Amino acid sequence: MIESIEQGRKEDGSRSIADKIKSRLHDLDKTVETNYGRWAWELLQNAKDSISDNLDSRVSIQIELFSGSVIFRHNGSYFKELDIRGLINQISSKEVEEGVQTRNTGRFGTGFLTTHLLSRKVEISGIVKTTDEEFHSFNFLLDREGKTTAILAPKVEASWKGFQESTKQINSAYDKNAFNTSFRYLLGTEEQQGIATKGIVEFSKLIPFVLAFIPKIKAVEIIDNLVNTSLKFNNTQEVIDDVITRIEKNENGHISDILIAQLKNDKVSIATEVKKTDTGYSIKSMKDVPKLFCDFPLIGTENFHFPVIVNSFYFSPQTERDGIWLKGMDEEVVDNQQLLENSIQLFKDLINKIAEKNYVDFYNIVTTRIPTTDERYLDKNWYIANIQEPLREFLKQAKIVETSHGSATIGDVYFPDKNLNKEAREIIWQFSSDLKEHKLPIKEHIQKWADVIWSDCSTVDINDLVTDLKGKENIFTLIETLDLDESEMFEWLKECLVFIQENNALNYPTYEIIPNQEGVFKTSKELFLDEIDDDQLKRISKLAGFSYYEKLVHQGLFLEEHPQKKNIENIATKITSLINDENESEDRSLAITMLIEWFGDNEAKGKEYFTSLYSKKEKLLVDTIKDKESLFLILNSEIDIAEIADLVSQVRNNPHQIRESINRAKELDDLLREYGASNVAELKELIISRCENTPTVNNTPQVPIEKVEITQEVLSSLGVTTPQELEEVLKNKSISEQFIHTSIPTTEMFQYAQEKIERAKNNIIDYLREHKDYDCCDLEELAPTVLGGIKKKGLDLLIVVRPSDNKQVIIYYDSEKDSLDYENAELWVEDGKTIPNHLTLGKILKNTGITRIPV
Repeated sequence: MIESIEQGRKEDGSRSIADKIKSRLHDLDKTVETNYGRWAWELLQNAKDSISDNLDSRVSIQIELFSGSVIFRHNGSYFKELDIRGLINQISSKEVEEGVQTRNTGRFGTGFLTTHLLSRKVEISGIVKTTDEEFHSFNFLLDREGKTTAILAPKVEASWKGFQESTKQINSAYDKNAFNTSFRYLLGTEEQQGIATKGIVEFSKLIPFVLAFIPKIKAVEIIDNLVNTSLKFNNTQEVIDDVITRIEKNENGHISDILIAQLKNDKVSIATEVKKTDTGYSIKSMKDVPKLFCDFPLIGTENFHFPVIVNSFYFSPQTERDGIWLKGMDEEVVDNQQLLENSIQLFKDLINKIAEKNYVDFYNIVTTRIPTTDERYLDKNWYIANIQEPLREFLKQAKIVETSHGSATIGDVYFPDKNLNKEAREIIWQFSSDLKEHKLPIKEHIQKWADVIWSDCSTVDINDLVTDLKGKENIFTLIETLDLDESEMFEWLKECLVFIQENNALNYPTYEIIPNQEGVFKTSKELFLDEIDDDQLKRISKLAGFSYYEKLVHQGLFLEEHPQKKNIENIATKITSLINDENESEDRSLAITMLIEWFGDNEAKGKEYFTSLYSKKEKLLVDTIKDKESLFLILNSEIDIAEIADLVSQVRNNPHQIRESINRAKELDDLLREYGASNVAELKELIISRCENTPTVNNTPQVPIEKVEITQEVLSSLGVTTPQELEEVLKNKSISEQFIHTSIPTTEMFQYAQEKIERAKNNIIDYLREHKDYDCCDLEELAPTVLGGIKKKGLDLLIVVRPSDNKQVIIYYDSEKDSLDYENAELWVEDGKTIPNHLTLGKILKNTGITRIPV
């Protein structure tokens, strides 16, 4: 052997090894920011690989951090000669044993070089078994410092020398459970110390998944001497509910459980972390967790966007172990694609298992976006067709969305628009929930679902909210839907309208979502703010042919910025125009009489706003009376024009009664002259004074009353609807004396009274429901003619209702008297022809002429 050639051969080998090391370390230096934890995973992989061929063995690991060094120890199997060669010469056992079946993920090849990101200098201790079955301990320094081949080549030889000089033969009966293998990395800089610390943090976060995937790893302990803490993970191998693997965590003596839900087959396993709750399990977020594992995490696959972690020993990772090849026709690409497709069925099985049980927070494992992977490594068309679409099709049918009515499928649920900001999503969720139009996730989950739903999922946006609100059509349906009283409903509606306007101002004027004064929803551009503030004028306008109730914003809704307004001048102009049209309708005639009544109470406004009509009010009223004989009587009476208008209004639908009323008025004038009285009140006093011998009640002389027959009109005036009720009424002497007892009402008469009372009650209720001052949401019937549960301007109110077809009301029932004795009580009458009328004390006094009231 020529010694010089042999020496040259050795030098060439060292230079070749050094050149490979230099090139690999140069590339690794550029990835340090994404590979902080790579060193720990490579060392853990080697520890696991050391026992991979021994089916009964399990390995424990210990990592200890010091100031200036970090030590990785394990109690796995001894080194083989091939392992030592791989350590120093950087030749992977895979390369040497190519074609041999093994469960090794990788042993001491280029992957081990990544641990030098932590430190270029590492002291390695262990036991090696030689080919002749001898065991030797060793401890040597592996030094990779240097940026040139010339510097690194001698250090390769120095490592060999250090190894050989440190070997000592030991007995084969050494303690195989001891931490015989260790790697001590020397940390010479703050940067290296930082990489060690960050790597341990990443390692601690992900090691529970690795333990769940690899039962052969028994325990991992991390001792941090810098902060004097210890953290140990024990792989219990305990399976809960056929799905959950329990990993025990011991942190400074405090023991807790980490629960990994997983399913596996021969090639692939999937996993996600869950947390025990009082009623079941909560699925934890998988954000920022690598989604691909090749036994160990492929750091960099956090944005792969598969719903859960997919692990397979058979994945072919990319060189930097930050992804897998999924583009092209190479064998390893096809294998990777098939493994990923294989995981879909596991995912379906997992969802089906846990969806039937008490699991919540599924939004954490339904992410299906396309991975944000370099397009050189991912075939997006393949991924969409074979991964994304099958996942989404399955998820839409899975009952995994928590709603207020239990779990529902994604396909059946509406999610607040993900394009809105978080605050707007919560607001639109609340409005949509109130309107009860859709199934929605519970409020606590809407932001989470917004991050994971896709375009095929049903959403609730501003347009949907408008459609839902518009679909209620009026405030009455809205009140019923919201289950609120009227004032609360208007508060809700105002907030909803403001929200819609702020988020879709351009189309806002075209939405039929603002109630007019009839309660019907109209568009903003159709409506005006009500500055008329006079309900009588609005009723007059409606009779004359134009309904302001249809054109004015409901008075319960306060809209500050509404651009269109109508005031008294506008309605006066409209009424004037309508009345001047001189059509012959009954409604126009009634409008004129009501307007002249209004003039009597609003003289100044009448002169100012209705100048032309006011100046010819007498002519207008006269023109409405078709009975010329009655007209003559009116013209020759001394009754005020406003009183005449009131009279005409009362008998509008009974022209013959005008003559009767005028005749009675003449008779009254004759009677006044006969007694020398100037008004009805004086007449009554004169009559009373002449009736000294007349029976009295409460010391008040009673004027004899002419008896009349009991007709169906009288029955309705009394509020009597049955023979029994009439019998009770006639027991009252003061009432009984007013009627001829020989008149016996028929069944038809009682039925007539019932119909009139029911009609009056219903029409009065309908009128009050639309009146701005009355709140009838809690209305209840306390007696046949007594209503309770009503509020007027916030105060409780009792209302007695009666028909007034007979132009009189006889109050007899104690329930009515007791109700009217209440401080807040009102008497309302209705004749089936005109709008219901509140019979105030003033009107009663005015109509009866009573001036003296016993107190």
